[in-house]
Amino acid sequence: MLPTQQKALVLPEKGADFVLETAIPVPKPGKDDILVKIKSVSLTPADAKMRKFGLLYGDYPGIVGLDISGEVVELGEPEGAGRFKVGDRVFYGGNFKNEYSGFQEYSLADKNTMTLIPSTLSYDEASTLPVAVGTAYLGLYNILPYGLGLQSVLEDSSGVGAYQGKAIFISGGSGSVGQTGESLSARFQKYTDPLFDGVIQFAKLSGFSYIITTASAKHTEYLKSLGATHIIDRDIPVAEIPAKLESIVGSLDIEAAYDSIGDAETSLAQTMAAVPPGGRVVTTNPRVEFEPQDGKSLSRVIATATIPYNVELLRKLALRLPGLLEDKSIKPARIEVLPGGLTAIPGGLDRLLNGQASGFKLVIRVEDTP
Repeated sequence: MLPTQQKALVLPEKGADFVLETAIPVPKPGKDDILVKIKSVSLTPADAKMRKFGLLYGDYPGIVGLDISGEVVELGEPEGAGRFKVGDRVFYGGNFKNEYSGFQEYSLADKNTMTLIPSTLSYDEASTLPVAVGTAYLGLYNILPYGLGLQSVLEDSSGVGAYQGKAIFISGGSGSVGQTGESLSARFQKYTDPLFDGVIQFAKLSGFSYIITTASAKHTEYLKSLGATHIIDRDIPVAEIPAKLESIVGSLDIEAAYDSIGDAETSLAQTMAAVPPGGRVVTTNPRVEFEPQDGKSLSRVIATATIPYNVELLRKLALRLPGLLEDKSIKPARIEVLPGGLTAIPGGLDRLLNGQASGFKLVIRVEDTP
């Protein structure tokens, strides 16, 4: 029998410290919902930013946590549960509502965008995928102005390898680091999120001959193993980007660029400098203030399943992703498991804010909560 109350890490108000509550109601699944016992949660920059700057949606007290994996324990409408059954191992993204968030023992998930975990992956590994893979996929393949509008690798067989001979630029982190009094944006330039990994892997599936990224030199071997062809030092000045790219691709235009950090003065400026007049750029920061020049377009990606223009793409991704994971076309991020369950989350988010978790995901196991 399922419990009626649970432990959850709660934000009482904007800017407050997390509080571990022990009597939060376990939500009941509705028609299109599935109740999941959460096994692992990976921490994201968005979780850290919502703690510091406030919830994107909803009221306080709030529960956050966007990257979730767990076991199906109850179906909202058994006859309409589709491919899911009690006992299935699944992963999914939270949607900014308390009952759908990850920093608790049980949460609801949308049956249409939840994904089965292949037998080859652990709960820990699967928890690194929802936000990173969803945002990477939407940013590349959603229509303008929500993505780059590239031909999807999931639409039909012609999408795989469609961009042979073409080049894409991906900004994965830039700017000076280690300076006294640096801003929060500057600190996040130290952080190479696995969203960056997902963009590289989908770009490889799309067949791009040149997958050029900015990153710290220490990540070179790993990023090339995912499909990156060239790594540029992330501290390269914006003004030097065009010449550097010309030395790699010659006269070939880079028509599309992906800003996986979302900082106007560094990563976004780099991607804008990478494309010619009329080129396309997508950023993961929906609120960044930036006016494109020379006919360049700027799309803004938000990987929320409840947004109408995302729905069909994310549903198709949920169906096809297990196969991509099984054949290793898409690989989960490298991880570090933090001891202490939910109680380890505040310290983990501090590490993200301070740029101390670059190139891997911090994961907690909810059942380890004391």
